[in-house]
Amino acid sequence: MAPTGTFLTRPELIELTGYSVRGKQVEWLRANGWPFEIAADGGPRVLRAAMLARMGGEPQPNQEPQLRF
Repeated sequence: MAPTGTFLTRPELIELTGYSVRGKQVEWLRANGWPFEIAADGGPRVLRAAMLARMGGEPQPNQEPQLRF
């Protein structure tokens, strides 16, 4: 099953950027115009929805039950 968290995981960031060092990931994200924030632990955080939108993927459907009236 594919990860469905709000943010990309560390392995996904490594795959996206090609770098395992956080500073290099940040440099790559800035150079390539990716939106991100720096978390309290110093690592970049990229929203999964931003990655899916940019890469042409489809976000996972909402898994919450829908009420019918």
